[in-house]
Amino acid sequence: MNDVTLREAPLKFTSNLGKDDEARKSDTLNLLPYAEALRDFIRDCESPMTIGIQGDWGIGRTSLMNMLRGSGGEQQSGLLDPVICKTISLDSWPYSQFDQDDDMVVACLYALTNELGQVLEREPGVDQGTLKELLQAANHKLVIVMEQLRELAHGKTAGSHEADSYIDISGQMLRFKHDFEKLVSLWVQSGQDRRVVVFVDDLDRIRPVMALELLEAIKNFMDVPGCVFVMALDYEVVQRGMVEKLGADLQKASGKAFFDKMIQLPFIVPTTSYKLDEYIIDLLDKAGLPCFKNDSCDANTRQYFLDITQFTVGRNPRSIKRVVNYTNLLERIHRHNSGRDTTEGECKILFALVSMQIAWPELFQHFIRDPSVDTITSLQSWDYLDELPEAISLFERSPDRELVKNAISAYFDTLFSVLDENDDGQIDSKELQPVLGVMELAKMTNIETRERPREWLVRRIHENNVDASPLIVSFLENVFMKSVWYLGTEIKYRRAGHRYVTLVYKRRQIGTIVSLKAQPFVFRLAMSPERVMEALKDYWTSKQTVKKEAIVLVRNTFGSEASLTGYGDTLVDFSKMTYMPTKQAIKLLNVLFQIVTENSD
Repeated sequence: MNDVTLREAPLKFTSNLGKDDEARKSDTLNLLPYAEALRDFIRDCESPMTIGIQGDWGIGRTSLMNMLRGSGGEQQSGLLDPVICKTISLDSWPYSQFDQDDDMVVACLYALTNELGQVLEREPGVDQGTLKELLQAANHKLVIVMEQLRELAHGKTAGSHEADSYIDISGQMLRFKHDFEKLVSLWVQSGQDRRVVVFVDDLDRIRPVMALELLEAIKNFMDVPGCVFVMALDYEVVQRGMVEKLGADLQKASGKAFFDKMIQLPFIVPTTSYKLDEYIIDLLDKAGLPCFKNDSCDANTRQYFLDITQFTVGRNPRSIKRVVNYTNLLERIHRHNSGRDTTEGECKILFALVSMQIAWPELFQHFIRDPSVDTITSLQSWDYLDELPEAISLFERSPDRELVKNAISAYFDTLFSVLDENDDGQIDSKELQPVLGVMELAKMTNIETRERPREWLVRRIHENNVDASPLIVSFLENVFMKSVWYLGTEIKYRRAGHRYVTLVYKRRQIGTIVSLKAQPFVFRLAMSPERVMEALKDYWTSKQTVKKEAIVLVRNTFGSEASLTGYGDTLVDFSKMTYMPTKQAIKLLNVLFQIVTENSD
């Protein structure tokens, strides 16, 4: 098996890419045309210029920037021509790690200035004496500002009044800008169309207000002729920073105008153009998963992996990499614990489980607490998801709740296509076993063999029906198990000991089914007989050919029946229901379900 490094290394590209160049072929996301267009824009645009590469975290912004600036180790490793463009980079994340909010922004400017100095030191056409003098002057001003900011943060002032100190800081920063402009001009004025391209990454990883202040500082004190800034940032991060610094009212009134002023060219990463089919399959192939050994992956298998990916992590390349890397790791664990190669079916199940865990961690935790047919079936119900506490944060992360619920339903339908051996559209406990086996061997959780509560109930009824009463067997198998009481995903069966189950609907008890040796099948409803009979009137009217006393008998459970295990005000006598036509009996049972559930809402 090929090893896959469990990290995300920067991409490397060359600047002279022919049609059949390997670097071009490796661009499975099809970002290269956009990178080439940005290269041309950076080369020809008026400066100063600020370009904002927008999109969610992990969507491909850094990869696009890496195409432009290269790996940093080779002069020709990026698309930008080093003869014209000198590139410097700032990763803002490390500067936010040590609780230095007061001078973090100035520290970032200091780092950028020093990096520009180091780049220009390698250029024979730059006057090194002038460079050294300007660099020292610029850094000296920034150091003074940092020292004064720290003194102010500790309640001290550099002068006799805080106002004097503030004015001095502003003046120092303006003089720094003048020095920085001269530094840039050492390169720009030595050749035609030359420029300094500054890449700023990870702005959305730091506090929004600090990202906003860094953006302002760069625009105010480094935005000079000859400079082009390329920033990876999220529009929403800037807006949250405005709320934190200036208040929600001002953000609403002028948030977009502020962003437009800061960013002259907003470029949204075109995820809809990504060739995800090729990208995903390439990652899976490199991971050496069983489905892709010896080019054995057929069209249906490829589509399965693509569908699972689309419905869960979507089009985010970083999330897709995480899914593939984690699947690769767990597949190795699975193979180690099983002592054999992972099968294609197990690999598909594992990939689906990992995708759910990464895309919807709340749902995954809910599932592994009770990895049963009931749980996996319930998660397809939109009403169930609306009532599920674990889904609240899931919905808060998405602006479209309906889209999320539809993706969850589509995900389970795709997974069921692998599990549903008899193709009846449902999953039973036997068909769920491969999922539990994969989870156990991959150490995703400790799985004990669990019998589905409703299946336990059926087995219990058969065991207690020692006389093999055909009445009980006929009603159980021909009516009850084909009604909504058994097949419905809305009802939860909760075992309450060794003799009965509680029937739960929307977290409310709606009845009990008891199985004793003396009475193998006792069906109770959590509603008074009077209310049940009143609600059945409309049904009786529509069934003139059937006498109501021949269908169902409801009565109080007080007296001798009160000692029975379980709970319920009404006892359903199904004995005569077995002599009705099966379809009518099932329909009547479904009507009882509607009556009880409508009155429980």
